[in-house]
Amino acid sequence: MSQLWDKTQFCFRVKFMDEIKEKVQKGWIHSRMWFDVLAVTKEAAEESLKNHIEKIKKLENCVVVKENFQEAIEVENPLPGVEKAYSKAVEIEILTKDIETLLSVTIFFAPSAVEVIEPESLKITASTVQTIMNTVADLLHRFASQGVGGVVISKT
Repeated sequence: MSQLWDKTQFCFRVKFMDEIKEKVQKGWIHSRMWFDVLAVTKEAAEESLKNHIEKIKKLENCVVVKENFQEAIEVENPLPGVEKAYSKAVEIEILTKDIETLLSVTIFFAPSAVEVIEPESLKITASTVQTIMNTVADLLHRFASQGVGGVVISKT
């Protein structure tokens, strides 16, 4: 039975690796992302992180190819006034159709870190740079409109 499982896992991995390679050859970006959550209960930490990743899986032009959830750990005094909380982390590998999609996932889902695995280099057009800059500008305006950020303009 163990050998059958190993062969099945191997075939599954090869198929997945072939899909990743094919998409990267078509211009998709293969990345790794890390997410962390801190919650007052273990269940809240686990459920919120699971739901967060499920939302990413539903995005257009985005494929989560691997996820590795860590066990939730108890943290004492994580914040002022909080005696105990639970921390949970997940590492995912993701394929995004383009740099704009990768930027959107990064902005709207807030990973702790992002590593681009492949391709080694990207060629982007002026219109792509314009889209990226407008996305960042829109985000800053959203923060400012909620009173949680913006740009301070000085007279000097």
